[in-house]
Amino acid sequence: VRGRAAAGGLGFAYKRPSLKLGDNSIGDDGGRAIGSALASNSTLTSLELWCNSINETGGRAIATALACNSTLISLDLSSNWFKERGGSAIGSAL
Repeated sequence: VRGRAAAGGLGFAYKRPSLKLGDNSIGDDGGRAIGSALASNSTLTSLELWCNSINETGGRAIATALACNSTLISLDLSSNWFKERGGSAIGSAL
């Protein structure tokens, strides 16, 4: 629930260039919701998702969104737990 609510902020961000969601413990559910919203967002240029307990599954969902998002230029994903696969997916998407 917390992750979906945080991702709902991306709807609001359609009119804002940046969104700060750091330290919210949104987890993989939130990572997947963020990924889904980010894939269709064309306004957001900066997104902070540091320290959100996002693991590999959420990281891969965000990576998928990054591959089709051309407006985001700043993304802070520090202090999450992507492991090798999630981190590699994000690195490849960038």
